[in-house]
Amino acid sequence: MQNRPFLILKKDSVREMILEEKIVYATVEKNYICLKLVDGRIFRIRKSLQQFQEELTPNHFIRIHKRYVVCISYIRFVDSEVTMIVGDPLPIGREYKERFLSHFRIC
Repeated sequence: MQNRPFLILKKDSVREMILEEKIVYATVEKNYICLKLVDGRIFRIRKSLQQFQEELTPNHFIRIHKRYVVCISYIRFVDSEVTMIVGDPLPIGREYKERFLSHFRIC
């Protein structure tokens, strides 16, 4: 059986185990990170985006902006911004664009 990374997230005093692969993206909001899940739920955790990204499985998540880390599997469209499968358009920062595009073959 493959080892699947879990996160234990707390919302309304309930701790829930969430598969890392259910995270569509993470964004910074004041002193918190908001995690948007595939089912539309949002969890807030108190951690820096850099710390959070370092804890994630490499090559599944990529930084696209100083405020956003996205799961590559949930990208729907790429243009001047990234549109996720949940419909949210997210900006691509200039300093992140080249590295982001290098993860894909452009046909």
